[in-house]
Amino acid sequence: MKRFNPKNNPTRQHKVIKKNINQTSHLAKRGQFGLRSLEYKQIDIKQVNNIKMKILKEIKVAEKKTSLGKIKVWFYMQPTKAITKLSPETRMGKGKGPIVSHCCYIRPGQLIFELSNLSKLKAFELISSVQNSFSFKTQFLFKFY
Repeated sequence: MKRFNPKNNPTRQHKVIKKNINQTSHLAKRGQFGLRSLEYKQIDIKQVNNIKMKILKEIKVAEKKTSLGKIKVWFYMQPTKAITKLSPETRMGKGKGPIVSHCCYIRPGQLIFELSNLSKLKAFELISSVQNSFSFKTQFLFKFY
């Protein structure tokens, strides 16, 4: 009898999680400064919207203090995965259940957002004030010229 080998099986169910940092989306592409994650995390759509509102509020305050012009922001957290749920009393079968909310999965090294048209000191202040609202470790990122 042939023994089952999960590494060579093309129909295995679970995707292998890579432990290295994502090399395609870990550099600042559009802006001068950014924030990237250092952990795996699942973020709900409510948390994403709260983080966006906090960032936009901090930017509005920073725009009044600077004379460099309009601050540009790029967000990279889009909730794409649907979360479904059935009541705990239901029996086996009966399908998957209705969509309750959406979420996005954050990988280590993935950019969360980018900023431009700011001085380095102001960008560091703005990002450090926003960093406390995240439930995972993040890192300040800036572009070298």
